[in-house]
Amino acid sequence: MSMAVASSLRSLARRRPRLRLPAAPLVVPGGRAALLSGAAEEAAPLAAAEAAAAPPPALGRKVLESFREEFEIGGRSIAFETGKMARFANGSVVISMEDTHVLSTVAAAKSSEPVRDFLPLTVDYQEKQYAQGVIPTTYMRREGAPKERELLCGRIIDRPIRPLFPPGFYHEVQIMVNVLSSDGKQDPDVMAANASSAALMLSDIPWNGPIGVIRVGRINGTFVLNPTVDELGLSDLNLVYECSRDKTLMIDVQACEITERDLQAGMKLAHSEAIKCIDPQIRLAKRAGKEKKEYKISLISDTSYEKIRTFSEAPIEEVFTDSSYGKFERGEALEKITQSMKAKLEEENDEDSLKFLHKAVDTVRKQVIRKRIIEEGLRVDGRQLDEVRPLYCESNTYPVLHGSALFSRGDTQLPLVLLAMLSGWIQLLALQQNVSCFTIAFPHFQ
Repeated sequence: MSMAVASSLRSLARRRPRLRLPAAPLVVPGGRAALLSGAAEEAAPLAAAEAAAAPPPALGRKVLESFREEFEIGGRSIAFETGKMARFANGSVVISMEDTHVLSTVAAAKSSEPVRDFLPLTVDYQEKQYAQGVIPTTYMRREGAPKERELLCGRIIDRPIRPLFPPGFYHEVQIMVNVLSSDGKQDPDVMAANASSAALMLSDIPWNGPIGVIRVGRINGTFVLNPTVDELGLSDLNLVYECSRDKTLMIDVQACEITERDLQAGMKLAHSEAIKCIDPQIRLAKRAGKEKKEYKISLISDTSYEKIRTFSEAPIEEVFTDSSYGKFERGEALEKITQSMKAKLEEENDEDSLKFLHKAVDTVRKQVIRKRIIEEGLRVDGRQLDEVRPLYCESNTYPVLHGSALFSRGDTQLPLVLLAMLSGWIQLLALQQNVSCFTIAFPHFQ
């Protein structure tokens, strides 16, 4: 039985399938119909020529229409590009420098909560290992919470951008930054800040930008613009400078005992070069940007603010000029001033002023402190500008431990504990006041 089945299968395999095609016409775009016969082969070249000569279809909008602006800083080409990625975002920009690409997207809520008196701006900067073509070595092949570097890079983006939003703009804004690819040469943090500025310029969010961000290093006495990671290892200066066209917004400096004159020279050079990032953003916004919308702005009227300032300015000045007030006593005194002002406004049924009372009192407090520092050269606790808080340090605080110390500067304390573990490493535990503990491991030298 099995031999008969095998024989029939072999016979079926030898058969060649025959496909019969009906003599139906084959429609050639722009050509004439030809039958699948001997005449079809003769008609094919003529049909192809007619199809090539036919006019192309009307062009519509490109699916991935993109806009690009290129410029150069320090001999390195930088480009802003929008339109290819994150097209649903309010604003999105990919910035590229050599083989490093960073995507920044911006989104904003259409409405704000009526009780909010601050700008809920969120900046999320992410560096994933895929950007360098690396698979995570963790067990789950996942990358967890943001690393410390990512949080610090988010601050570099947040600090210069936040004060440029208009006063009273309290809509939630989210800026998401992702490193798409990295060649390991350029640090993406400066690129991310420039990309976020360009994304805000493209969006319909009210913002008084753009800004320019640049990094300046110094190798053998010569300043280097946007140095590579290898060049930073040889540099005695790591200056991140962020500015608008005429104002400095943020400075982040790491230096190895350079003079103030050299630092000032580096800052002047940084400003002249950082503003080169501004004009490309403006040109890109004119080509591909959205029209700015009218968002709801929550501002106290000048009449209400003057009423609160007139009542609270003198008591606040008295609090900050009296050296007998401590940190907590000043807070209690300011709360009493606010409550007394609240009672007065409630008697007058001034609802508009009551809505912004706490914000207005805090604004008056800041103005009093700033005025005292600039005009009198005195800080909140009465110290001069060049006066350091009292310092205290002791060692062997807890003798039962391998090593311990306590450092205090004013009211800030930092206890240190040194533990020698069996593995031949030393563990240093630092418990800062009101801050969770962190651990640093050092090799044990005998």
